[in-house]
Amino acid sequence: MKKPTGLKAAGTRLWERVTATYEMDDYPEKLECLTHACRVADTISQLERAAAKEPLVVLGSARQKTINPLISEVRFQRGLLVSLLSKLNFADEEA
Repeated sequence: MKKPTGLKAAGTRLWERVTATYEMDDYPEKLECLTHACRVADTISQLERAAAKEPLVVLGSARQKTINPLISEVRFQRGLLVSLLSKLNFADEEA
């Protein structure tokens, strides 16, 4: 099965693991969902790399200390990844 163009390392790993384990040729809607999940995995990887170079706490608009927005975005993207993967319903299928 051909991998979507533009995937980076994290997305490629996810694509290869899932397509090696599950038959998806007859499920274009699952392939579309998997493609989005792989792109989200790449986004998470990029955000984690960026966050690793930044302080955990930054100054907010009112000069108050606040958590770095990258941390919140990584958390959001992880939740999105879990949601997308759960929509694939792999628990209902045999590998």
